[in-house]
Amino acid sequence: MGELLMDEKGVEVAGGAWSVERRFRVTEVFLAVLWCCASAYLSFYFTDCLMSRWLLNYTPQATLIRLLTTNSVNAYITSWVLYLSGGSEDPRLLLPAWISIATTLTFLYHLTHPRLAILKETSLSISVFSIASFISMVSLLLQLHLTRANDPPVPLFEIAKRIWEYSRRVVELVEGVGRVGRDV
Repeated sequence: MGELLMDEKGVEVAGGAWSVERRFRVTEVFLAVLWCCASAYLSFYFTDCLMSRWLLNYTPQATLIRLLTTNSVNAYITSWVLYLSGGSEDPRLLLPAWISIATTLTFLYHLTHPRLAILKETSLSISVFSIASFISMVSLLLQLHLTRANDPPVPLFEIAKRIWEYSRRVVELVEGVGRVGRDV
């Protein structure tokens, strides 16, 4: 993961402006972590619903064995997907790997729970997938917009910059007044 903080020449950069490549690397790894969390959430609901169904039909010991087996198979397949996608070697390849894992888990969840009346968990699994997709899309579009040099100014971004600057000045002013009040 140390290569995320390096420039294009492989030299570690402690401070200063980030290059386009460096921003893309950090964004990709952040999104991969987001999709990893979404996969963990989906895996939990997948196994939780299976466990609830198993507890109705089997003893707790048999349910525990099934649960451990399911989680072991899930971990093994996940590690192979990460290896085969190249994510274990290059952090830039983690994002497509985790997106495919989350997609597979969502598909399996809906495949194994079609007849169950678990509306809450189904809507939650769709919500997690949708939120992760939306954040990925917005982050990548923002990175794409920030890397273009000749784009016309976007009014929304200009207003957001002005609001940010105004808010920063207000906070500095309030902090300055607070310091003066403590000195007196």
